[in-house]
Amino acid sequence: QFEFVPMPIFQTIERYTLEEQRDEATADALTDADKSLNFIRKYATKIDSLDLSGPSSAWYAPSAILYNGNGNIYDGGEEIWEWMHGLFSPFAKVEHLIKSTRVLSGTQYGGDGRDLLILETDTSFWLKKPLDGEAILAPRLLTFLVGPAEAHDEGTDGMQIWQANVYWDSTVLEKEVNRRRASLRD
Repeated sequence: QFEFVPMPIFQTIERYTLEEQRDEATADALTDADKSLNFIRKYATKIDSLDLSGPSSAWYAPSAILYNGNGNIYDGGEEIWEWMHGLFSPFAKVEHLIKSTRVLSGTQYGGDGRDLLILETDTSFWLKKPLDGEAILAPRLLTFLVGPAEAHDEGTDGMQIWQANVYWDSTVLEKEVNRRRASLRD
């Protein structure tokens, strides 16, 4: 079963629960999904602010894994956070327009009642000077396996990302950066 829930930041949210769940269990799963959605909202706000200060464990479990669309795999929250610092450092501004979000509540995939969140986004990247100009738009599909923090003193609101997948054509950025560099030389 699913339920459509309009949200101001997310244009469409579809929440799914496992078929074998009964009414009471479904209500519990939706409440847990709300925790995951709130966590991802805070995470998206943090990323869009480009303030990546603080420990990786505020967002990623120490044993988290991230699969990037280019085939690179980042193993562990610290490695993921370091990669993100490098990824976002050339930009003056980043903005994720989240077109839709799907939540698979209490997925058995991760165990422990973790939720799988699937976000379709259009991400706008504004480069720093001297390569600044209009935003570079990159459609992306992001998935996050979100659940209780690995350790009691970690996470945000007691939650962490256990696994992330980023599907996108990162060469969109590379091509535009190269084009802008070439136009500076002309």
